[in-house]
Amino acid sequence: MVVAATGLTFVTASLLSLIRLRQVRWRTARDALFLIGLVVVFVVQLIEGIYVIVRPGDSGAVNTIAILVAICALIGIDRSWELVGGPSIGISHEVVALVHGHERGADDPSHEEPPS
Repeated sequence: MVVAATGLTFVTASLLSLIRLRQVRWRTARDALFLIGLVVVFVVQLIEGIYVIVRPGDSGAVNTIAILVAICALIGIDRSWELVGGPSIGISHEVVALVHGHERGADDPSHEEPPS
């Protein structure tokens, strides 16, 4: 419980710092939204963790925690990729390119077979 209180204290302090600076920019708003989302996810995980303790036979709470952890891991990977300056690859751009590549097919003269 002490760890939970410490985590919420740090997130609250970060939110208060953003509010105190009063610098309304997209990056600040995005950071504030991220911190609010972090608090919401943390509270949901805490509640579901209590359900796991109270009702150990119910797998729904465990599934919810697992899904939240997986989503948070993906968001963490995305944020860290941005932090290290990795190239920006949009998933929608890649899906559109993949679909257009399959639409051309083998009948298209611009479609070349790789050499054997």
